[in-house]
Amino acid sequence: MTLVMSHDVAEAAGLVDTHGVRATPPLGRRASRIGAEAVMDVLDAAGHEALVLARPPWADPAMAPLAAIGIVLGRELLWLPPEVPAAGWAAALIAAWSRDGDPDDLLRRAQVAVGLASMSPANLPLRPWGEDGVLVPAVGSEALARWCHCAWRPCRWCGSGGAGRAPCPSCGERMDSV
Repeated sequence: MTLVMSHDVAEAAGLVDTHGVRATPPLGRRASRIGAEAVMDVLDAAGHEALVLARPPWADPAMAPLAAIGIVLGRELLWLPPEVPAAGWAAALIAAWSRDGDPDDLLRRAQVAVGLASMSPANLPLRPWGEDGVLVPAVGSEALARWCHCAWRPCRWCGSGGAGRAPCPSCGERMDSV
């Protein structure tokens, strides 16, 4: 499964030159605002099974076409946290898991990872990550993958799912508020 995200998130995740990740604008080229044609090119290159990871349009207006066109083209879309460091951690974790090859399992893990990046879970130890020192679970990716499998809950609002008490990565509704 190919992951599609903004160049800034890919860079924060350390994924700028990684196979299986498409960043908009195309890797190695920066733009202040991404055009619809460039988004179409990236999504076409990524294929129909691509997972689009986007920050909310109000947090990253230059990349707003990525989410909108991804939805129109029927790609799976998960809303990352608005802050680049937290979004980068989630993207790095999802990219590590994407190498396992099971897209169904990856989607559930990714939904929980996005929730974990949005909130600090009370039952996991935390550690600083990245240049900005964002606090993330101090658990290895394999153990965290197993934990995500157990922590996943369905969203009663949209039918997607994610981590309890976190915003749903598909519709944004708090998982425990519906």
